[in-house]
Amino acid sequence: MLVVYNLPPSLCMKDEFTFLSMLIPGPKQPGNDIDIYLEPLINELQELWNGVYTYDASQKKFFNLKAMLLWTINDFPAYGNLAGCATKGKYGCPICGENTNAEWLPHSKKMAYCNHIRFLPKNHPYRRKKYPPTKLREVAPQCPAIATGVEVAKQLRNVVNDFGKGRKKRSRDEENDTMWKKKSIFFGLPYWEVLVVRHNLDVMHVEKNVCESIINTLLDCKGKSKDHYNSRLDLEEKNIMPHLHSYEVDGIPHLPAAAYTLSKSDKKLFCKRLFDLKLPSGYSSNISNCVDVEKHKLIGLKSHDFHVLMQQLLAVAIRGIMEEGPREAILRLSKFFHGLCQRVVDKEEIIKLELEAAEILCKLEDYFPPSFFDPMIHLVVHLPREVRLCGPVQFRWMYHFERYMKVLKGFVSNYARPEGSIANRYLSLECVRFCETFLKQSDKPIGCADIRDDTLLEDRPLSAGKCIKLDRSDVAIAHRYVLFNSEIAAPYLK
Repeated sequence: MLVVYNLPPSLCMKDEFTFLSMLIPGPKQPGNDIDIYLEPLINELQELWNGVYTYDASQKKFFNLKAMLLWTINDFPAYGNLAGCATKGKYGCPICGENTNAEWLPHSKKMAYCNHIRFLPKNHPYRRKKYPPTKLREVAPQCPAIATGVEVAKQLRNVVNDFGKGRKKRSRDEENDTMWKKKSIFFGLPYWEVLVVRHNLDVMHVEKNVCESIINTLLDCKGKSKDHYNSRLDLEEKNIMPHLHSYEVDGIPHLPAAAYTLSKSDKKLFCKRLFDLKLPSGYSSNISNCVDVEKHKLIGLKSHDFHVLMQQLLAVAIRGIMEEGPREAILRLSKFFHGLCQRVVDKEEIIKLELEAAEILCKLEDYFPPSFFDPMIHLVVHLPREVRLCGPVQFRWMYHFERYMKVLKGFVSNYARPEGSIANRYLSLECVRFCETFLKQSDKPIGCADIRDDTLLEDRPLSAGKCIKLDRSDVAIAHRYVLFNSEIAAPYLK
């Protein structure tokens, strides 16, 4: 799907101005082979960069139309498929690249992305606390340099793409050896390596995963909590946080309570507060239906529900039921996302948020185990930079596209050929929208009713619509009626 940014902000993210550029058939996603399907689109973008001779209907003259692809908007797994980089393992952060600070946790069997103190200035209080001597502070880890597009193109110069079903899956050693899986087809565009931000981090999915990790860890959900027996063994392995090391009593392992650990009564109070919330209509879904007070867990929450929880409701739910340190860090994280998602971007405030993100992650490192810091937690530190460079997140996150994909899925009537159903319904919808635009701009209304009547409201329907299929005779009558009452056809009728 393509979005035109050369429109007013109130229109550029509407469904009417979202173009379905291509459909990839098949029951499975192509993965890294997506470049094969993108080749026709890249050829058209190259043609648009050089210019296309186009007719301007408003000014009634021809002009040279030029267009360029500004960036891509996608979730994190698709980020790796489009950019050709790793999104997990040793180089799990595509922004830090080869400077990613990842450490293998042998008991949790995963990578941890910690040591966010390197994103802080040299004389920051956190650095003076961790590295008291001045000489040690000078050699401490510094903020990694972000590779430019030109530097990335040089790194990809010797990369050979291997597409198709016959290619072998990369081993773990090969994944840890380099961060590049292929050379992205987007580098075939003449301007791509000059762009500062080529692929956007999706704030929607990052916020959703961060909120989900926090809630599951606080409620100690089985199989989803980041604090478990193996994570405590990793603490012993690294010899950090000795007050959280596990111990045995009569051969049974016990885990000491952490600062963020909630008692059974606190978990029940946490869930009860969310269960009793009364929210305005349309603010979010009915969260009380997703709360199980007895089993102390939340189920069936959507991405927007996590958005509301992270920015508004989580601060209410944890009030007074946790130690001050981790509670303050979570509240600051909630305030951070609220400031990040503002519609009006203040450059000075965004620069403060860049420092605030690093401070929050350093604060979380003081209380949570390393297993808590997966790639999604780490990506929080890079979100303010993209807002500073690209503008408000409302024009770059996945909410619009996820909802529009739901609309496209509703177009499917033949499940044996879903791509054909989507294409036909999409073309029909485009024709209807063009006719609707023409009728609204017409000076003379067609028929008895005035189509520009102010009493007609354009909002959500009162009930579900019904699909009516017209036969050929009805279509011919409607077509003839519009033709005979159109001013364009009037000279020919005479």
